[in-house]
Amino acid sequence: MRRYKGGLILQTALKLTGETEFMTGKNAARAQRAEIRSEYFRYLVPTIIGQVAHCCYCLADVFFVGLGVGKDGLAALNVALPIFTVYTTFSIMVGVGAATTISVCRGRGEDENVDRVFTMAVVTVLILGALLSVFGTLFLREIAYLFGATDLIVGHVVGYLAPISPFSFIYMLSSAMCVIVRSDGNPRLVMVAATTGNILNIVLDYVFVLPLGMGTFGAGLATIIGPVVTCLLLSMHFLRHYNQVHFTRRFFSPRLFARMVRNGAGSGVLETSSGFVILMFNLTLLRVSGETAVAIFSIISNIGYVGKGIFNGMAQAAQPIISISYGSGTYSRMKTVNRFAMLTALSFSLVVFGLIVLFPGQIITLFISSDAQIIAMGAPAVVLYFLSLPFTGLNTILMYYFQSTEHARITALVAVLRGIVLVYAALRIFSSLWGLTGVWLALFAAEALTFLAFYPVKLHLDARLSDGKIV
Repeated sequence: MRRYKGGLILQTALKLTGETEFMTGKNAARAQRAEIRSEYFRYLVPTIIGQVAHCCYCLADVFFVGLGVGKDGLAALNVALPIFTVYTTFSIMVGVGAATTISVCRGRGEDENVDRVFTMAVVTVLILGALLSVFGTLFLREIAYLFGATDLIVGHVVGYLAPISPFSFIYMLSSAMCVIVRSDGNPRLVMVAATTGNILNIVLDYVFVLPLGMGTFGAGLATIIGPVVTCLLLSMHFLRHYNQVHFTRRFFSPRLFARMVRNGAGSGVLETSSGFVILMFNLTLLRVSGETAVAIFSIISNIGYVGKGIFNGMAQAAQPIISISYGSGTYSRMKTVNRFAMLTALSFSLVVFGLIVLFPGQIITLFISSDAQIIAMGAPAVVLYFLSLPFTGLNTILMYYFQSTEHARITALVAVLRGIVLVYAALRIFSSLWGLTGVWLALFAAEALTFLAFYPVKLHLDARLSDGKIV
């Protein structure tokens, strides 16, 4: 079996299992929990830092565009975000699918399949990225109108996406490789690469939008330069031979490709649905209230994007440990890691929601301080919308757990229900009953119903697993 650098997860698990045979039950369980907690947090800290840095650049777009362009620029960003999500969808689907498949194969000792999946993932991202770059560049204005741009803001939407669309393959490669390199045992390099790229993005956001007055075009230009730097830094994982995955010439396998896509489909659907959610909210808000409400939602959705990124980081930190433990049959380890991840997500979400309740108006004024109407409408909106935060965190961990254990159908079902079906239903029903207040409560209803439906499924699957066998 090839030596795995990422904390030697599999070897550690098997070694610990053997050592605990000589301990008392309580001491063995305590030792195992301490070791698993240490391994999880070794992945968690750099992953969260990288995700926070990524989310900060999204907030920087909103912050600087709000200052330099105003509410029309904010509304344009919110229209552009679902379009941008298309690029993220495919990169995350391939990256997470490959990372999950690689980790399970590694747990089972299938080293040849590890390299084949890795090579397929890189080739797939580059081909898809090239196709989307061409299509997105040729039909940019038409796509902007399709996603809800009005004549008032379409120029800002096109301006933001004009520098991004031709080079979207770079962004896609950066997103996919961050997930794969992290799963390959190098979370610190991913943290450094992602943080460096995103800090550069924030600096360029300021320079391009405010001193140079380049508007949304400047924000888009800054957005695409960051991933170039991230990709260059991630290449050090291979140039310095830290990698446990390798390129191989004979890589294509229909069976492995289908498995990779299945394992990543849930994340892909969820990423797509996040853009779909924004689109549904935008259209509903335009119908119920108007463009001011869309500008408010631009602020709220970008704050939510930060929360989603942090929850994804918590889930992705657990993914390689869960997948390798699942592949090697050490199921108690898998369940313990998932429990740590869920407790971490719940604790974080409750603290953040408490801050939102205490300082709603101040949060809105961070992004736009000169529009009294937005501040007055935005303060109650941010509280109602983020009632969903605890359930969003728990559902993210839950979905990644199903995904990491190759329950692809359940993962996809969770993603479709929470991201499309239930949100759409809640928006239609709640907006009819309670108007604008109902719109802000729709996500809470969708996330709560998803958790109540699928947490019992997780408990049922756990009950069937014991170390080394399925019962």
